[in-house]
Amino acid sequence: MKKTLKKYTIVLEAVLFLFCFISSPLNAQRYPSFSPEPQKLTSVNATLGNNPLNLMLARTNYERAKGLMFYEEIASSTGMLFVFNEPHKMSFWMMNTRIPLDLIFLSEDLTVTEWIKNMVPGYGKPAYRLPHYASKGVAKYALELKAGSIEELNIKVGDKLEIPLILLYCE
Repeated sequence: MKKTLKKYTIVLEAVLFLFCFISSPLNAQRYPSFSPEPQKLTSVNATLGNNPLNLMLARTNYERAKGLMFYEEIASSTGMLFVFNEPHKMSFWMMNTRIPLDLIFLSEDLTVTEWIKNMVPGYGKPAYRLPHYASKGVAKYALELKAGSIEELNIKVGDKLEIPLILLYCE
């Protein structure tokens, strides 16, 4: 029984390896390669609850896909706001991300609806090994902050993000 189980395990590992090897060109098309430098985006002053923040705005598909990849550190008052055209259930991963992050989901009217604390960095891990962090409900915006910021800033469900609305249009 143990020998049969070991054989099945070896076969399964080989099949998974071949699948990953064969699908890598597909992944290269689906997930573009990103230069290893952190992206510098338009930033804006905002307020969440009573907390002043400096937020980079990720408004295009490329900007949202790259997110906070390759950042070595960010201040607790700095983050990235992901701006989408329509509300939907969201899913994030931490590909090429070097620092743990908190993720806050916001409704169309910029109200905090839910969050995920302490997402684990994915730098150096293959895509198939990365967990996906998903919202339970729909959101139009997502805000990434340094891990621990939700508690440090005492953010609560129902807090509103104050930001110039003209800046929230996708490009």
